Amino acid sequence: MLKTVESIVRFVPDIEAAASWYADLLGATVEHENPNYAFVRRQGGMLIGFHPADEKCPGGIGGTTVYWEVDDLASAVERLQRRGARLHRGPALTDLGAKVAMLLDPFGCTIGLNESSDRSRAALG
Repeated sequence: MLKTVESIVRFVPDIEAAASWYADLLGATVEHENPNYAFVRRQGGMLIGFHPADEKCPGGIGGTTVYWEVDDLASAVERLQRRGARLHRGPALTDLGAKVAMLLDPFGCTIGLNESSDRSRAALG
């Protein structure tokens, strides 16, 4: 039933600022569906969308965290921090040997990072 992740939606106070920050980070272009929804398209077709935070979805750290696979956790953390993200959790080592960290982007949303190990890759099949 569930095939692939089609999009990630961030609920943020300023959709233009958030979309521009991610577009710059990912080398993408900001697109708009309507005045209340901007998005950037990742290679491979997945979208990262930006919707105004509201009473139903206030955004921030209380929700789901998406973990991005990276080649070098320390370098990825450093690069994101140079762009204004703040370290929130970690870096840590999982029981399967993967390196992980969680950061907060400048808009209060979480960014998870994962540097897989041979054991963690094997566990995912």
